[in-house]
Amino acid sequence: MTQTTTALVPADSHDAIVVIGAHENSLRGVSVRIPKRRLTVFTGVSGSGKSSLVFSTIASESRRLINETYSSFVQSLMPSQARPDADHLEGLTPAIIVDQERLGANPRSTLGTASDVGDALRVLFSRLSVPQIGSPQAFAFNVPSVTGGGAPQDGQERPHRHRERKQYTVQAGMCPRCEGTGKVTDIDLAEVYDEMLSLSQGAIKVPGYTADGYYVKALGETGLFPADKPIKDFTPKQLDDFLYKEPTKIKISSHTMTYEGLVGRLRSSMLSKDPESMQPHVRAFVERAVVYRTCPECEGTRLAEPARQARIAGVSIADACAMPLRDLAEWVRGLEAASTGDDDTPEAARQVAGITGTTPLLARLRETLDAFIHIGLGYLSLDRPASTLSGGEAQRMKLVRHLGSGLTDVTYVFDEPSIGLHPHNIDTMNELLLSLRDKGNTVLVVEHKPEVIAIADHVVDLGPGPAPRVARSPSPDRSPGCGTPTRSPAGTWPTALV
Repeated sequence: MTQTTTALVPADSHDAIVVIGAHENSLRGVSVRIPKRRLTVFTGVSGSGKSSLVFSTIASESRRLINETYSSFVQSLMPSQARPDADHLEGLTPAIIVDQERLGANPRSTLGTASDVGDALRVLFSRLSVPQIGSPQAFAFNVPSVTGGGAPQDGQERPHRHRERKQYTVQAGMCPRCEGTGKVTDIDLAEVYDEMLSLSQGAIKVPGYTADGYYVKALGETGLFPADKPIKDFTPKQLDDFLYKEPTKIKISSHTMTYEGLVGRLRSSMLSKDPESMQPHVRAFVERAVVYRTCPECEGTRLAEPARQARIAGVSIADACAMPLRDLAEWVRGLEAASTGDDDTPEAARQVAGITGTTPLLARLRETLDAFIHIGLGYLSLDRPASTLSGGEAQRMKLVRHLGSGLTDVTYVFDEPSIGLHPHNIDTMNELLLSLRDKGNTVLVVEHKPEVIAIADHVVDLGPGPAPRVARSPSPDRSPGCGTPTRSPAGTWPTALV
């Protein structure tokens, strides 16, 4: 039998994040007490130190303390963080920053891979699709298929024993032609080298391949082609080795190097990267020398043929990822209805074998898609490259992703999440922020929109002026979920809230 007591314990007294004497950037000895498990909005004029207090002080110190729990080796691989300029901080919880920084430029990163929706969809297809092709990774375009073999070992050596070699294949979803990028490249060799010049004269036009550089000098020592002869005079074998030779160990001077044809080397060193992540002069070369076109094998879906052929109710995972999220949600809603035995569902959905056991998975997938739609992202599709999402779209995607997290007692930090939103979508975003709070988290929001300030349990107003001396918190004037503060210390709150 378990007894429950309502008596306070010492842990209950740690109910606030306390900052004393913060001097980071424009802050001048700012002190503030922020209640935990509440939604706090930080307001103030431009330059008053809102971001310095929230991001550079509270979130920065939280992350620094977490990093210190890792081993020295792991810490050496992480960016170093200095302690914020503050006299004292206490009551910090792990901080997750949900900012407007655009997502990474990995060419295989899409909205589906950056959110939980892609993972859930792969699990769904691994269970219900026809034909069955394997585990969820069989539908993952960023995982290549693997084939190998070997002789089984039992730890005992027996003379004259016949040893049977076993072959295995791990089916994954990456298209072997485009390697999961959905695009293939054609290279204009005239932009790669000048056939009228020799290597020693600077025939290679690729950035970083200068005639006096180490690599070009090493090419002349491979013995595969002459460095002092114009490339137009190379024999067919020499030209093929120069451009397309497979990686091969070759001894030059006093050491051994791995030589690879120039085209293969360019593909692995430059063309496998997103152009947006390249230095300007390298990107300019790639734009001149490379033509990107849709992969003819997977037709831009990034997927291997087995993944393209497997279907649920006539829909492949490539079809599902290409749908706008609002259409995908309707398709999932139909499957969910069929899984519960609802007669008012499409015939194709009712015919899916094994669908009755996937109701929880379908319900969670549908809820996540609905959250994307309610926050104004229903026009996106899961195959949308992550690098093309705007900062506001990326921030809202991160917000929806964290809603499904099992973490509690976490500090979520948002930087003006209302930017670019229609007033209707701001109301929906407010509901999501409150949902994060209601899960037992502390939510800190830097914001200036009155619609967001109005839902705050607690408001910290900094200012006036770029060098505030006091951060005032009118929380006694409001109760969670109702009421409004009686005044704006810095004079920056909209009239509607005062």
